[in-house]
Amino acid sequence: MELSTPEGMRGLWLVLGVLVAGFWPLVALGVLDVSGTARRALVALGPVTICLGFSVLILFCGHRYGESLRWSRRQTWGMAALFLGLGVLAGVGLWFSET
Repeated sequence: MELSTPEGMRGLWLVLGVLVAGFWPLVALGVLDVSGTARRALVALGPVTICLGFSVLILFCGHRYGESLRWSRRQTWGMAALFLGLGVLAGVGLWFSET
């Protein structure tokens, strides 16, 4: 990625924003000493927010660069829905498995 162009810098900030937004529950879980329902919520939110961030990134790239990537709108929305569904399923699974 060329960071000397404005578009490259926007892409870098977008990826860093997705990482920060995606991993905040896991960072909070590592920093805070929580138990019970708060711990279950943070553990379950981890994959949900990560996959939500990837869905947003896919939608952004599909909207902006879809033609050059040869992605149709249906493929873009399908991939975003796939990641979102995987995150929700993982979050629900972790919610019920965390004791």
